[in-house]
Amino acid sequence: MLTTSVALHCLARCGCINAAISTRAMQEIGLLFALEPAIMALYPPGKKRQEALLRHVGHSNTHPYMMPLFLGITLSLESQVASGSLPAAALGSVNRTLSTTLSALGDGFFEGAVLPCWSLACVIFALCGHIWSAIILTMLLVAGMVAFRIGIFFYGLRHGVAALQWLKRLALIDWAGRIKQLNAVMLALLLGVTPWTGHSFPWLLCVPALLCAAAAAIFTWRMRLPRIILWLLGVSCLAFLDAALVRG
Repeated sequence: MLTTSVALHCLARCGCINAAISTRAMQEIGLLFALEPAIMALYPPGKKRQEALLRHVGHSNTHPYMMPLFLGITLSLESQVASGSLPAAALGSVNRTLSTTLSALGDGFFEGAVLPCWSLACVIFALCGHIWSAIILTMLLVAGMVAFRIGIFFYGLRHGVAALQWLKRLALIDWAGRIKQLNAVMLALLLGVTPWTGHSFPWLLCVPALLCAAAAAIFTWRMRLPRIILWLLGVSCLAFLDAALVRG
């Protein structure tokens, strides 16, 4: 069993994982750096320690906000391997599947929902002159993310693979959908508070904008059209709009 000091040492190194990204194995070097204190504590010098390190050599890529959970579960499994209650061969397959799953979950929830929501809120606050509100919101988000990372690390370390059941109950994908709906409302609010050249927002643009949004949703859902193509089309259309529409 890992001591608290070793666990905290691994958690502290977890924040440096993306500083050692490589194009071939992605987070491999950073993951080994984060696991090293635990491997050194669990195994004596010699063949077993080398085998433990080699088990984690290879391609690894997990979303940074989900990395503490991945690291905690990995350390829990490695502790079981060191105690003889789990075969070492099971660790590799579990970690490869787990890293991919957590990466997709982190991309959908954090990158696709939470961070855009924070960005839209800060822009709205800035346009309305509430700079301190944007600063306070950012500080609360940072504090919440740090608490989240610490919490999921120790939960994964304590419960191992069973922590995935708790993660499933959180339903982060469902929450991502709700936050994206909020983002759509905030985007409409952002258009309303944007300083336009006229006295108010040109509401006649709302009808074609809503039609374009509905068409994009249909094309994405029915025809499986990549969203990047729709994004490029939208940016191209904006490039042809009157540059004087928005006050510089």
